[in-house]
Amino acid sequence: MATMVQQPAKILLAEKRYSFESNEYRSLSTLIQQNGVDENTLRFSDETLAPRKSRLFTPDQDVTVVLLPLVGTIVYESLESNYHNTINPEEIHVQPVKKGDYFSIKNPSSDKLVNYLQIWLRHYSVGAKNSFSNYKNNALETILETQNFKLHFGVFDGRNETDFITSNNQNTVMVFVINGAFEVQNRLLESRDCLALWNTQKIEMEALSENAIILLLEK
Repeated sequence: MATMVQQPAKILLAEKRYSFESNEYRSLSTLIQQNGVDENTLRFSDETLAPRKSRLFTPDQDVTVVLLPLVGTIVYESLESNYHNTINPEEIHVQPVKKGDYFSIKNPSSDKLVNYLQIWLRHYSVGAKNSFSNYKNNALETILETQNFKLHFGVFDGRNETDFITSNNQNTVMVFVINGAFEVQNRLLESRDCLALWNTQKIEMEALSENAIILLLEK
């Protein structure tokens, strides 16, 4: 009988995320670096801001900040250069930030919460802003590609399957479920769960719910 080779993997459940909450701001952080999954992913945070509120951040080393609005529009602003950028849903913003520099994320809405992902990567990449509003359902699409990492995104109907072929089987891939449920490499992932995979060439996944949304960080 053939033996199935179990690839190295680690599930980081949504319910195990580190939580910080105030009246204006909530952060639910998947502890990727702290769990020994990937030392170069310094922050992977699911954040919510109240209307007309902002939050100030500063890294303790040079990082690349990736912002992906999920619900509502956010504004990125650098306090060092007075640079600002409005980021809408189905857009992704990449910004290099030097150690000790300050930037803010603001909710410009007067009456609605915003929800977005904020990712910090140790690699220092050039700034970019991409739109992926023309994505096709039931397919994974590359929404961002840099020298050091790639982001892939997909929206799936229930019971649709796809295979993802990694760029290099030595890469680390973080699979994050934004909405719904998926089976990925025979593991059940529900909304905001994360699965880290190493040393794999092909990742098999199946959507288990309607409007299931998934994000892959490959690096």
